[in-house]
Amino acid sequence: MKLIVDTDVGIDDAIALLMVLAQTDIRLLAITTVAGNVSLAQATQNIKTILDIANAPAVPIYQGCARPLMRYAALDAMDVHGDDGLGGAGRTDSPRPVSDEPASLALLRLARQHTGRLTLLTLGPLTNIALAIRLDPTFLTHFERIVMMAGAVDVRGNTSAVAEFNIVVDPEAAHIVFDACHRAGVTVQLISWEATLAHPLTPEAWADIIAGDSPVARLTQTMTDFLNERRVEYNEPHILWPDPLAAAIVCRPEIILNQEVRSIAIETGHTLTRGQTVVDYRHRPDKLPNAQIIREVDGQQFRDLLRMAVHHFGGA
Repeated sequence: MKLIVDTDVGIDDAIALLMVLAQTDIRLLAITTVAGNVSLAQATQNIKTILDIANAPAVPIYQGCARPLMRYAALDAMDVHGDDGLGGAGRTDSPRPVSDEPASLALLRLARQHTGRLTLLTLGPLTNIALAIRLDPTFLTHFERIVMMAGAVDVRGNTSAVAEFNIVVDPEAAHIVFDACHRAGVTVQLISWEATLAHPLTPEAWADIIAGDSPVARLTQTMTDFLNERRVEYNEPHILWPDPLAAAIVCRPEIILNQEVRSIAIETGHTLTRGQTVVDYRHRPDKLPNAQIIREVDGQQFRDLLRMAVHHFGGA
């Protein structure tokens, strides 16, 4: 499988990237970064940290949009992920290069070069993807498969009462992407916040998965220590892994147990519902579905993939 990952590299993005890197049958063609959990510069630095700790071969890195399409100042999630996005586990001394080619142009070029043979995994706000669509309305049609972590399909928001973080950071970009799916007849596979809530891990189960003394295990332990403090603050009893869930269905499509195909639109108004993922549950022949909403995955296979993400790289 040939894969591109577009990410804003917080703690869960890091686990998702490790999961992808642990798969010997996945060829990671590129990683593109976007502002979201942290700044664009920090997200790019975090990519280098993850690649270095995993001792990964050279992977092209492309920087994307430093802020949303229309909002001047971006939201962030440093309260959840820490100032460095990795709960204090970040590094600053990597020699890995970053391409001068903007992410959206790299996405367009790679999509055309590998038409029909490429998977796109998005783990952050959809700003880079929307810009690529504006440059080429056929952009999404070049992919064999598109997997996204985005949205609150049952209106159980995590950033506002109704909206999920990746959408509410840049609702205009999300609108462009889902509208383009309608126009191009493309259906994306969607891991929503509700899917995340449906697949929690107990802190004890996660502690067992990350036990060990390898560099990757120590990285995950440091990130977990920070995350556990945030869980207590937010009265969250479980470990929740949205981006690793999306990576899991990329790695093993057979992990999906329950799904439904629906039409999705994004609310862009400046009201209490800004960034809401609006799911149309009606059966309308004039509104073809643009999203395959993943509801349930095989929990044991998911845990196996998480364990592999931590222990594939030596030591256990």
